[in-house]
Amino acid sequence: MSDFHFLRPEWFLVLLPLLWLIWMFHHKQLMNKDWASIIDPNLLPHLLTGEKGQSSKLPLILLTTMAVLLTTALAGPVWKKIPLPVFEQQSALVILLDLSSSMDATDIKPSRLARARLKLQDLLKMRKEGQTALIAYAASAYAVSPLTDDTDTIQSMIASLATDIMPTQGSRPEHAVIKAIELFKNAAVQSGDMLMMTDGLNEASLQAIQSMPLKGHRLSVISVGSSEGAPIPDRDGGFIKDSQGSIVVAKTDHGVLEQLAAIGGGIHS
Repeated sequence: MSDFHFLRPEWFLVLLPLLWLIWMFHHKQLMNKDWASIIDPNLLPHLLTGEKGQSSKLPLILLTTMAVLLTTALAGPVWKKIPLPVFEQQSALVILLDLSSSMDATDIKPSRLARARLKLQDLLKMRKEGQTALIAYAASAYAVSPLTDDTDTIQSMIASLATDIMPTQGSRPEHAVIKAIELFKNAAVQSGDMLMMTDGLNEASLQAIQSMPLKGHRLSVISVGSSEGAPIPDRDGGFIKDSQGSIVVAKTDHGVLEQLAAIGGGIHS
């Protein structure tokens, strides 16, 4: 009995005017009986309409029973609880995964990206309800998966997420935020959560996100990387160098990422 409920309980409001009509009908019968006690029986049939001897209560009982049964049926009694789409919308989450080349740095073992993928797997295992989407970004952003309640499908794609699958390198997280807002809009989600997993962003991207309307959505950040940093491996087995020939050391500025979470109304970890 604990799962028994009504899908449309507002239909029971119809019983209020019904009970009022029943009371009025019963009240009219009582008034007719009062007149019968003071009027000559020979004149009573000519003065009171609808009275032919003792009135029967059977039609009233049948009408009331049918109305109650019909109202109960319209209220939609069910024995099994069904998840409503509105609850899924309220727990919608879009994950923004940074696939820029700096995520290959190994200051966090085995690498920043490997650690981010592990955190992503743990997060998906914890999500039992709601819809989840995944966006990968570097210089551009791409929807790996739209909002769905099938987290197993997203988990099956995690192993293939690598920096070398991105067509162009760079770090433009603002493009990922714009893409996430588009996913929310397409799914008619009024208030959703964005979770960015990244090792940093520059001042231009921070200002770009700060200036854009998040439209009621919240942005949180999980930072991956250390403030000491590490060289970025390249595809030839060496390390990425700058225009002067020096090895680039990618450092994570946790203060900037914390500021980003504050701008997005979320949390930083």
